[in-house]
Amino acid sequence: MRVAVVDDDPVEHVILSEMSQSLDLNVHMEGFARLDEFLDSEPSSFDIVFLDRRIPPHESYAETLPRLQESGYSGHVVLMTAHANEPRSDQFAFRVTGPVDKIDLMRGDRLQRILTAGSG
Repeated sequence: MRVAVVDDDPVEHVILSEMSQSLDLNVHMEGFARLDEFLDSEPSSFDIVFLDRRIPPHESYAETLPRLQESGYSGHVVLMTAHANEPRSDQFAFRVTGPVDKIDLMRGDRLQRILTAGSG
């Protein structure tokens, strides 16, 4: 399974990568510090995208989710944050989970549920 972590803090990519390896799942995680960098990388080749709420210059999911939609992405998007209202997920062609608190993703069982659900 190919997973993108779109977050301007590279530590999130490292933590999620290490956590996913400890779960003994066939997961390859790639980190992107900017949304444009991810959008230039063939987004449709990713099964799951972990997306931070604030990716400069974007301030919220209201700015980033429509850009994912425009790119043609149709996988699973996991919104990472503790400080946002849940967007309407029925307005996108992809599945939306969250927002999920980043600390909650450090729990192996929670991360495994998300990764397993995203692969099917």
